[in-house]
Amino acid sequence: MPATFVISWERKMSVVVQYVVRPNPGTDPAKITELAKEGAVLWRKHGGKVTYWTVAVGEVGNRVLSITFENFAAYGAAVDKMGEDKEVRAWQAKRMKAGYTTWVRSNMATEIEI
Repeated sequence: MPATFVISWERKMSVVVQYVVRPNPGTDPAKITELAKEGAVLWRKHGGKVTYWTVAVGEVGNRVLSITFENFAAYGAAVDKMGEDKEVRAWQAKRMKAGYTTWVRSNMATEIEI
């Protein structure tokens, strides 16, 4: 019998989004952190709970910006608002122009109750 995967949209299911980047050679880590702080302010403005990490085992030195939301609706609302926010677009352009990091991966995960 094949396995069945069912999501109940009626219960609360936390969502986390992670952006993983690798510092480019010669970049001052403080500059990377400063840009991450600016991005965190924008995510918080739109309802995300933000944490920032440096990888200590595995892809050592990579940075991870992690944003958690109460549920899909909160995540979707934040993304919609950010898409219309001029400050977000300006920050994205600033980050790209700075060239401090190289994108490694992005993930969106949903909580599984155990």
